[in-house]
Amino acid sequence: MHEYDLIAPFYDIEHQQFNEDLDMYRDFAALSTGPLLELACGSGRLLIPLALDGYTMTGVDASEKMLSLARERVQQANLTSRVTLVQQDMSALQLSQKFSFAFVALGSFAHLTSRKTQQQALVAIRKHLTTGGTFIVDISNADARYMENLSGQLLHQGTWRRDDGTILTHLVSPASSQTSHLLELTHFYDQHQQHGPVNRTVITTHLYLFERTEMELLLEQAGFVIKDVYGDHNLGPFTLESQRMIVIAEAR
Repeated sequence: MHEYDLIAPFYDIEHQQFNEDLDMYRDFAALSTGPLLELACGSGRLLIPLALDGYTMTGVDASEKMLSLARERVQQANLTSRVTLVQQDMSALQLSQKFSFAFVALGSFAHLTSRKTQQQALVAIRKHLTTGGTFIVDISNADARYMENLSGQLLHQGTWRRDDGTILTHLVSPASSQTSHLLELTHFYDQHQQHGPVNRTVITTHLYLFERTEMELLLEQAGFVIKDVYGDHNLGPFTLESQRMIVIAEAR
């Protein structure tokens, strides 16, 4: 089972209000021609609004449960003619068309934790882009470094009340590796109703901690030219303290 199959029941309530990156993708989509490709599309947080804007979208994700959520949202929005959903691992991408714009949003690329799968994914993505096409990879920077420095502690990510009155709390305990640029995250999802028992789901995920030069080299080796590197979704300059590392690359 894919790790996000277990996270899927909790994903939307935690991320449904987040749209800080949407305008950035809209701006780059407006410069593109033809269909757009989102890797690790999840439940459709970006896919749906871009399709509503009129773009033809293909969304790829390795998690069947996340794609099930996306499929339900696509149907509710009457976008089935504009959105294609595919269950594939981005490191073994095999689609029947090429795209002018592709992106991996909100740190998802860092779930590829081995050098081999990172290289395979970037080569596969390049093969699915037209020459001159744009690829954006958005990687967490300061947040991941912050958690790396709090190895062994328990961090409160948020608490939400669901429509049925259930209270959901997300806690995470990070553990950094002493031998590699890897962060192990143990997630605790606690569900309960007031004065009732707590139902806990425990999930472990891993994030690779990329350096800028490392990410740029991987992209160049896969057939991309680096155009810009930004530090936030407003396209501010990148520094070591930036919240994000957003790399804009062009397929050569």
